[in-house]
Amino acid sequence: MGNINRAVCHLNIIGFRAAVAAQKDGALRGRPFVVAGATGGRALVLDLSPEALREGISPGMALAVAERLVRDLPVLAPDPASYAAMNRELEKIASVYAPIYENDQFGNLYLDLTGTARLFGPAADCASRILREMLERVGIRPAAAVAGNKLVGKIATRTIRPMGLIQIQAGGEPDFLIHQDLCLLPGMGPSLLRTAAVTGLREIGELACLSDGEAIALFGKHGRRLRDTARGIDDSPVVAAFLGERRIEKHLELAEDTLDFDVIRGGLMLLAETGGIEMRGQKWGAGAVALGIVYADGVRVEGQEKLRRLCVTDRDIAGAAERVYLKAVVRRLRVRSITLTLGDLRPLGWSPDLFEIAEDTKQRKLQEAADKVRNKYGLAMLTTGTVLVASRRGPALALPVGSNA
Repeated sequence: MGNINRAVCHLNIIGFRAAVAAQKDGALRGRPFVVAGATGGRALVLDLSPEALREGISPGMALAVAERLVRDLPVLAPDPASYAAMNRELEKIASVYAPIYENDQFGNLYLDLTGTARLFGPAADCASRILREMLERVGIRPAAAVAGNKLVGKIATRTIRPMGLIQIQAGGEPDFLIHQDLCLLPGMGPSLLRTAAVTGLREIGELACLSDGEAIALFGKHGRRLRDTARGIDDSPVVAAFLGERRIEKHLELAEDTLDFDVIRGGLMLLAETGGIEMRGQKWGAGAVALGIVYADGVRVEGQEKLRRLCVTDRDIAGAAERVYLKAVVRRLRVRSITLTLGDLRPLGWSPDLFEIAEDTKQRKLQEAADKVRNKYGLAMLTTGTVLVASRRGPALALPVGSNA
């Protein structure tokens, strides 16, 4: 029996936050509006409607600039509860057609349709059915691509967005990618695009032709990986992470954009403290820790770590968050905000495991005592030296805001 070609469907909801807002409030449809996490001089546009895009507004733009472009521009605050509700509905639809599906919670879903043809027909036909069902049930119209891997599918949806359906046949990836604009390639941020432009690289196919040495000389230690991405090489599986599960999310806007790792570490600990006490109050432990980091130029990077055992204490959460941060943040650019997500939440039993080391037992007892003080007098009453050091090195860290989905 021959190998079965992989079939991955990528669903891309352009401007996810704005799309949810327009679906929730019909008065916004057809109007330029933006979603911004704050107001004031440092506020950035997080998301926007297609009409706002046509007015010259773009994600990551300073809100003050956007408001000068469009008079009386509606500015909406993020609505995590509505985003979570929409994701649950999208996942319900996805689960009917795909045994394994992945959702990044911000409008990108990957469905592994490999081997489902007997049930739902060819993958492209199945994707078409999914699009119709999403439009009918939740009023959302994504762009969809069917390809042999997640990477090519993601690039393909970028070529047809904001909506539509495209299929890249197995073996047709090089012909599809060769003349696509380099800006469509995941991982090509503004800095790398400037480097590419200086050397005359404009298309994905031109980057794909580089040798190992040329790729490293141009783009540094990540050059070969970037070159392989341009060749459409991606063996990453569709991973059912954070899907349909409860999660706790905390968001921290730093008082000032910073590169100071002591301040960053203090922010991670503060996020761990606020997320951890909420999680333990519901008698949950975390099986995964994820971060979303926004640079000063508005570019967002993400990372996550699946844990071998449940993460319970603030110290363990902060430790995992720090490891994720160090892997995810590779640019020497100031950081503006951090979002911590505690996922894969499972019931927590405080009774020590038979093989639990004494240090773990001591830390859990210390954590219980700290939680009692904070629950009685407030979170700000008791914190760690890490947070205090961070506060002394710059403006005080404000308590994070968050959601529980």
